[in-house]
Amino acid sequence: MDRGMNRRGLMKRAGALGLSAIAVAKLDSVSAQGATPMASPMAPDTSVSGDLNVAMVANPQMVALQKLAPEFQKAYPNIKLNLLVLPENEVRDRIRTDVSTQAGQFDVVTIGMFEAGDYAQQGWTLDVGTPLQADPNYDFQDIFPAMISALSGKDGKLYAAPFYGESCMLYYRTDLFKAAGLTMPDKPTWDDVAGFAAKLHKKEGPYGISMRALPGWGEFGAPLTATINSFGGSWFDKDWKSQLASAKSAAAIKFYTDLLINSGQPSATTSGFTECENLFVQGKTAMWMDATSAADLLGDPKANPLAANTGFAYPPSKEIGSGWLWAWAFAIEKGTKHQEAALAFVKWATSKDYVQLVSSQLGWGSVPSGVRASTYADAGYKDYAKGFADLVVSIIKAQDPTKCCVNPVPYKGLQFVGVPEFVTLGDSVTKELANVIAGNEKADDAIKKVDDMANAWAKENGYQS
Repeated sequence: MDRGMNRRGLMKRAGALGLSAIAVAKLDSVSAQGATPMASPMAPDTSVSGDLNVAMVANPQMVALQKLAPEFQKAYPNIKLNLLVLPENEVRDRIRTDVSTQAGQFDVVTIGMFEAGDYAQQGWTLDVGTPLQADPNYDFQDIFPAMISALSGKDGKLYAAPFYGESCMLYYRTDLFKAAGLTMPDKPTWDDVAGFAAKLHKKEGPYGISMRALPGWGEFGAPLTATINSFGGSWFDKDWKSQLASAKSAAAIKFYTDLLINSGQPSATTSGFTECENLFVQGKTAMWMDATSAADLLGDPKANPLAANTGFAYPPSKEIGSGWLWAWAFAIEKGTKHQEAALAFVKWATSKDYVQLVSSQLGWGSVPSGVRASTYADAGYKDYAKGFADLVVSIIKAQDPTKCCVNPVPYKGLQFVGVPEFVTLGDSVTKELANVIAGNEKADDAIKKVDDMANAWAKENGYQS
């Protein structure tokens, strides 16, 4: 990154992360399209060959893909598939290093809405949309337009094929609520959540609530930023002056840290998405606010013994609702020497056929949802997900990354600040605030530090004069 780049140049890059004119309302295609006609199964080209290295985030949907990798090998016997599956923070670092240096360690990588536009503008990834659209059996039009838009470059081309998409929601134990005489509203407030957590919390478990506090802009940073936005705060004002120490942002930060200190899981700073999900499945927490993509697993009695006692609600609100919009997607590195093999894998993993493969072999609880209208129109999925599918779609439809905050801001993104340099700031801020949750620092001191940190970052990168 050229630190000497002027603000105008940086803003051009920021535009690449601006989730180019996301038409979230187009998610109405879920109901408008109805049942998507089934295309003929994609016929694999068995002549395609090569050693294919794929780096993926270790989320349940990717682990399911790992289990089904032999099915890909059957379809493409001349491709040797090598999968590297790592925790989110680790895989992000490995992928960014490989992609930005064009080292060639990987051919296909999982990235999200934060990276897609930037990587495309830097020329690090290939256009996958054009070849996917050219295959009628792939049914490109079945993918939610909002996902396509958010993963496209400024040229309008798709640079990462969405695997699964999500916003966030609140999960809770209906049996614990009933036993305590509590009722979860359909649209709870953060005050509701704090009150429930305090009443349900037991030091030895179940804990009142579990939430991410593992440092990292995409781990702790995602729900923290959604909470800040909900309280009417933001990371920056319209002139790129830090707002982390403003009354509303500071109140949100203190609320989040206090909630975990008083009613959260022990050692919360080691908990990311996967750890929190495990706590819920193991019956060790009464509530969990996180990605809507977890609903598929939590609703599956085979994966979640407490499925019958799992409730689903809108994400908590304060001045506005908490929320985010995200998709894990497969991108092909520009330097790959196995482009045909890479495209074959991306097409296989993000197809309608793959959804059916997962449902038939692993069950509906393992399918990658949130991306294709046909998934929500499938009779089998509709029956399986009747307790949460409509809610998930409603939540996703409500998200607009161009309107993240109560007051105007110069960036886009709901759970992140949509500029490339945010990675370093987000990681540093969450690391500092994790000290508060761990009991190593007072909240007021940490908030002052991160506020100064954000202003220094904005000046260093040319956003603030």
